[in-house]
Amino acid sequence: MTKLIIDTDPGQDIDDLLALAFALRRPELDIRAITTVTLPSDRRARLVKRLLRYLDRTDIPVAAGMPFPLRPFTGDEAQQQRDFARTMNHDAFAQPEDSRDDPGMGDAVDLIIRTIEAHPGEVVLACLAPLTNVACALQRQPEIAGKIKAIALMGGETALNRVEHNIGWDYVAADVVLSTGIPLAMGTWDVTRRFVLSSEDCAAFARSASPLDQALARAIALWHPVQSWKPGPVMYDLFPIVWAFAPAYYTMTPMRVRVETRGEHTCGMTVAGPGVPNADVTTDIRAAELRDLYLRTVLGGGDRR
Repeated sequence: MTKLIIDTDPGQDIDDLLALAFALRRPELDIRAITTVTLPSDRRARLVKRLLRYLDRTDIPVAAGMPFPLRPFTGDEAQQQRDFARTMNHDAFAQPEDSRDDPGMGDAVDLIIRTIEAHPGEVVLACLAPLTNVACALQRQPEIAGKIKAIALMGGETALNRVEHNIGWDYVAADVVLSTGIPLAMGTWDVTRRFVLSSEDCAAFARSASPLDQALARAIALWHPVQSWKPGPVMYDLFPIVWAFAPAYYTMTPMRVRVETRGEHTCGMTVAGPGVPNADVTTDIRAAELRDLYLRTVLGGGDRR
């Protein structure tokens, strides 16, 4: 079994919760901790804790992490993020509020460090979100870099001229992580977006007898009107989870990847260039087969714990 720390930011896009529901049902994964990042990280943690209660997995520790990025962050951006915090589009997944979902005062950065120290060389970090928590852990205790088995992240784009959200939101943290020498697997925007749950797939959640699946169906119904330009849940965040136990679903190419941190119009871009590769980067995906694996795991009753 692969030991995993999942760092995530549920509440804005739906794929975080859908990826977590998948990860928690895979027998190959030993999830040692789940951390949340970006304001409101405490409310994001409540979503995670509610999901764990649905699956009777409250043994997994959860902690809320860094609310703001390491990059320069303006007052206007902070206010916009606070405004978003009041209107997270599927916050109702954790409604009505329950004290059992309180994330408490635990520190996500400290939880990451403690978990890695407890299992040196064994833990994969599955990063579904901006890399602020991970960069802070590496800065707080640099020696853990040599104790991390690998980092699998959803983020960046090397084939298209695009600033991907997770990297762009905290390009300073991304630069820290990509410069560590830790083995990296990068799921790029253009490749990970090729797996989308259809309206028929989403309807299957509502038809399920599982209370969790029905709750996820309600969350999807709340989310989609807000991001209606998407054809359905785009499963970007599944990449780090799947790579941790079945990387062959993706075609990976070694590249030397850096993050642009200074350009007026390019800040946050990931750029592949010459030099010794520091990351395996997605260049293709077996999307139809991955869809089958996902639905079989989450809705079909197969390959579960």
